[in-house]
This record gives sequence, structure tokens and C-alpha cells, in this order.
Amino acid sequence: MKRPRFGCALNLPESRTNLVTMPTCPVCQEPLKSVPQRNGVYHHCDACDGRALTISQLRRVSGDRFSTRLQRLIGLTQRRGEQTCPFCSQPMWAITSPEPKLELDACRACNLIWFDAPTYETLPEGAAETLHSITADATEIIAVQRLKEQQQREAAEQKRGRKKKLLRSPDDPAAR
Repeated sequence: MKRPRFGCALNLPESRTNLVTMPTCPVCQEPLKSVPQRNGVYHHCDACDGRALTISQLRRVSGDRFSTRLQRLIGLTQRRGEQTCPFCSQPMWAITSPEPKLELDACRACNLIWFDAPTYETLPEGAAETLHSITADATEIIAVQRLKEQQQREAAEQKRGRKKKLLRSPDDPAAR
């Protein structure tokens, strides 16, 4: 199987990836650009400023809680959207997120969500709570606690050592 230029990260069936074409904006039909960023790659329309993000990309940007909620909404919705998917050209599904209040179009087959320019700007940022980040936070809390306990033990030992020195008399053979 040839590796497609687009679609490999979108989990497209093999029959769809054989016809690799430049994805087009579902709003203005202009070609989308792949934009690499720290959190992965998204697909951007220069004309209307819309963006296509996969659920995994959205998870990196807005966190597990928000992206999982949207993924569930995609699976549950029965309402077809007005736009077609930029990758597979199938009609997308219309989803409504209650918080933040968003109207979005999503493709189930490609695991993709289309964001209009003002909609993307309302996404929650910095809420990236992944299983790994929670584990890292817990590890950090435990390490800080252990460090405090170690410092308390060392301080107590130093205090005991000073008391022992003071209690020893100069005539004591152990003091020599």
C-alpha cells in the first residue's frame, strides 16, 4: 500500500487513500495547507481562516475532556451538516457542544472536526489533561512530599547532633 500524502493520520479506509487529492476547504473550496505546529499538524484555509483538526490533534490542543466530549457527540448526532469533508468529500455531521457553546461540522470516517475562524478561537486552551500528564502531576506531588520529609529528617538529625555536642563535657573521652 502506498503511503498517501493526506489521509494517513485520518484513519481513512484504503479505498479512499488511493485517490490522494489536495484537501479543499468545505466553506470556500480553496486548497488547505498543512501547518505543522508544536502539537502536531492541522489543515488551514488561508481564504476563510478555517481549520480542520483530527480528534487526536484537538486532544493535544484542548485536552482529553473536551475532545472526548466532542468525539461522543460525533457518534451520537443524527443531524447532517451542510458541508462536506475536505478529505473524503462525504457530508459531515453537525454537532452542537453545550460548553463552550459551539456549532461544528465533523466527519466520522476521518475523525475530523472543521472549525470556522471565530469558532476555533473559542476553544479551551491549556486544559490538556491526559493520562500521562495526570501521572506526571502525581509523581511530582509525591517527589515534593518525599523531599520535604527528607529535609525534615536531616534538620532533626542536625538538631540532635548539636544537642549531643553540647551535652558532652570536655573531659569526656568520646569527645576527643
